[in-house]
Amino acid sequence: MSNRLAKAVALVFASLSILAAQKSFRSRQDAYPRVRRARLNCAARIDSLFTGLDLPYPPCQIVLSVFKEPGMVELWAADSSRQLDFVKSYPMTAFSGRPGPKRRRGDRQVPEGFYHITHFNPQSSFHLSLGVDYPNASDRILSRGRDPGGSIYIHGSAVTIGCIPLGDAAIEELYTICVDARSSGQNLIPVYIFPCRRDSLAMQGLKVAAASDTSLIAFWQNLYDGYRILMQRRRAPVFRTDALGRYLFSGADTSRASVYAWVDSAPTRNSLAARISPPDGYERKTDPPGSFGDWLRQLPLKSGYPPVHLYDGTEKAGSTSHHAVVDIDVGSEDLQQCADAILRLHAEYYYGQKEYSKISYLLTSGASAPYSKWASGFRPAVTAGSLTWSRRSSISHKYGVFKNYLNFIFKYAGTASLARQTRAVARIENLKAGNIFIQGGFPGHAVLVLDIAEKRGTGEKLFLLGQSFMPAQDVHILKNLQQPALSPWYPADFGDTLFTPDWKFTKHDLRRFR
Repeated sequence: MSNRLAKAVALVFASLSILAAQKSFRSRQDAYPRVRRARLNCAARIDSLFTGLDLPYPPCQIVLSVFKEPGMVELWAADSSRQLDFVKSYPMTAFSGRPGPKRRRGDRQVPEGFYHITHFNPQSSFHLSLGVDYPNASDRILSRGRDPGGSIYIHGSAVTIGCIPLGDAAIEELYTICVDARSSGQNLIPVYIFPCRRDSLAMQGLKVAAASDTSLIAFWQNLYDGYRILMQRRRAPVFRTDALGRYLFSGADTSRASVYAWVDSAPTRNSLAARISPPDGYERKTDPPGSFGDWLRQLPLKSGYPPVHLYDGTEKAGSTSHHAVVDIDVGSEDLQQCADAILRLHAEYYYGQKEYSKISYLLTSGASAPYSKWASGFRPAVTAGSLTWSRRSSISHKYGVFKNYLNFIFKYAGTASLARQTRAVARIENLKAGNIFIQGGFPGHAVLVLDIAEKRGTGEKLFLLGQSFMPAQDVHILKNLQQPALSPWYPADFGDTLFTPDWKFTKHDLRRFR
């Protein structure tokens, strides 16, 4: 037998062995009465769930993310692209401990960190249970010689002293899905446990919780490096643990990563903040981590100094009034113009944070079009300025569904409706990143404040402006043509008129989202 043929035969036998092992895992699990009953109870529900999301079943990969506050386990799944999509949330039925990791046996804490399911218990005292590989390498290091404890499970029932209970009906569904994922070849099912979602209010709560232990802040910042990778790339982060117990995530600089769903990797050297420094004597005004202002500051920029392109791919005539181009698509139709680009960035921020209820925009007619309704499968018909919603699709938060929603908004919203959805900023001194200079009308115009810097000692403010324009074109950062030595920064004390390359505004045109 030739070497090539021998290798081929060996590969076939290896594949058959793996397939047999996979099948035998499900058959071994299904030999238990509780697992069989669980499969019967939820088979139709699982089929409907994945069919409605246009995902294969069993999926190619699943990931569980756990948020101790508000007490929720999220199931994510991927097809062959390995791009994760949100599937379902399971509320926890009981909780013990407080924000912070588990560090010793008997502390009643739910762990925090990056784990995997390593044990399936079909005869659990709590109906069914999925064992988490706590303590992991980080836990063992950070426990500093103390017994860290163990036996952490996701299980049924409604009692806990450090585990994650979901109730019997929910654990039947999740257990079945995990069995089928394992049987299809996913030997390691990630479980990521966080103290809360990463939003400004929750992060402030963590700071209060860490008042007596400042080391917790650094620990949580490390966890949220992985969280941002998960949410941005929609992929399970790859990591290792260093000698200090820190998670080191592969890929680009995660310390500055954020959620930009339209790009494949986190902005680092090419982010707005990395590329554009404040003038001498000024420093950036700090925004709360995870805020819209902080997110805008990290926007990815296209490399170098490319021209601004229109939606049809042609170069904008006289394209010399911009300092940089934001690395975000403009679409193939003449839709994403000035107000639309602002709505796009505002919506992308909340989509990345999964704060879907905050994505809702007024149309020129005055009607409101919430994304949550669109994601629930409803689609609007516009008749005489009013909207009539009817269910025409399945529930989905896939990015393509979100983009279709935005295209609808772009068709029926503009500067007039955006002006109504914002409120005046009374004093220019209160200028913040995320504010808008806008003159609503037909056509009207709007530019977005992307960043703020302050002069040391005096507090004098400078700001950066971004815009799209007509026809739809790349979002770009404007030059300050009136003050080239200061460009691209604009002074907050600009006098009676703010001169931008394409429009003139006054201080009274400064507004912010309600």
